[in-house]
Amino acid sequence: MTGQETGIGAQILQAAARLTDLGLISRTWGNISARVSDSRFLITPSGLAYETLREDQLVPVSMADGSWTGKNRPSSEKGIHAGAYRLRPEVNFIIHTHQYWASVAGVAGRAVTGFSHPLLGKRIPCAAYGLPGTKRLCRAVEAEERAWPDCRAFLLRSHGALCLGQDMEDAFALAQAMEEVCMARVRDLPDETAAAAPPPDLGHSFRQGDAFTLTVHGVQRRYPVTASSLPPAAALHAAVYRGGNFQYIAHEADHAVTAVSGMGAPLRPYLDDLAQIAGADIRCVPPEPQRVERAVRGRNAVLLRSAGALCASALPDDLEAVRELLRKGCAARLYAREVPPAPPLGRTDALLQRTIYLHSYSKKRTAQC
Repeated sequence: MTGQETGIGAQILQAAARLTDLGLISRTWGNISARVSDSRFLITPSGLAYETLREDQLVPVSMADGSWTGKNRPSSEKGIHAGAYRLRPEVNFIIHTHQYWASVAGVAGRAVTGFSHPLLGKRIPCAAYGLPGTKRLCRAVEAEERAWPDCRAFLLRSHGALCLGQDMEDAFALAQAMEEVCMARVRDLPDETAAAAPPPDLGHSFRQGDAFTLTVHGVQRRYPVTASSLPPAAALHAAVYRGGNFQYIAHEADHAVTAVSGMGAPLRPYLDDLAQIAGADIRCVPPEPQRVERAVRGRNAVLLRSAGALCASALPDDLEAVRELLRKGCAARLYAREVPPAPPLGRTDALLQRTIYLHSYSKKRTAQC
């Protein structure tokens, strides 16, 4: 890495920490790049956690053909970054985020308009859907960039947001402005579920061997996973442990999750990050142990009818990611039925992304831990 690249690399690491702290990204979803010259840029690598990322792991990429040097693979979205740098010579820093409100607004598949903002102007264009890392998605993003040359913040349908900054601070300002505008747009919708009663607390637990420790209302109890007679909450946790290779479980009773669970239907993801980490579809069943055990197989979450969801994972930070993405994914489900009714991800796309995540990114993540 050259001296110039080293200085730019330090900015990318700083940006990674800020994105994480601000909640604009989760885990390795999203990516960051910075222009090095008229022909090259540095970008974050594929699948490596931002919390421990080093400058020597950043990847130099050619704008012309997407080729790279070094031992790490660049982000799969390198093509989007390369295209933006080629089209916009004034752009020097790009962040692709999976931020909450912009992601939710993007599932409608259309531009956000009807506002005026000093950074964003009067429009946030929305690129058509494409599988992450594909030429189809690159072409969709480039089409919006060409159609709206004065816009520097874009929604990517079912895939977050893209901010084209003159520098790092400018890119962050765009991301935060977009989040404020999208939050106002989504929250303006009538809330038909506001009067729903909160579900009972089903607690959180961790497994050690053939038993697990469950905490409900601050009280801890230890139970065998295979016991035939357990209190209701413990019986549900035991069912989830039997249904998958999990070490941690938590009840998620966020308002959006509870509202979606009250629909009594499976949740087909509207956002690709939810499909990847939680499942190509998330089943909704009554809070009955046998039904829960079957429903969670092959997934990291199960909706409990009118009672929120149980989220599960083998690692504690993975569990928090599942919960975070389920909250966002359920908010997207509620928004998608309103303006206008929008379809979820296709079954084939969702299954493909889940498979790639489990066999590539998840294994890489486990190896780092």
